[in-house]
Amino acid sequence: MLLRTIGLAAAALMLSACARPQAGCNEVSCRPSSDLHTLTIWWQPQLRNGPDDFTRIAVDN
Repeated sequence: MLLRTIGLAAAALMLSACARPQAGCNEVSCRPSSDLHTLTIWWQPQLRNGPDDFTRIAVDN
């Protein structure tokens, strides 16, 4: 019974850690990308004017 309780508590802790949103986006996989209608420009920290690290621009077809 004790082993089962410990296992359940460990599983709950692992799942709760996965449910938290990330504070910032440091990985390429969580960044928005360009598509047919918008171009996404990623700015280096030295070139940023404000808090945003990317700009989306509409593309005319």
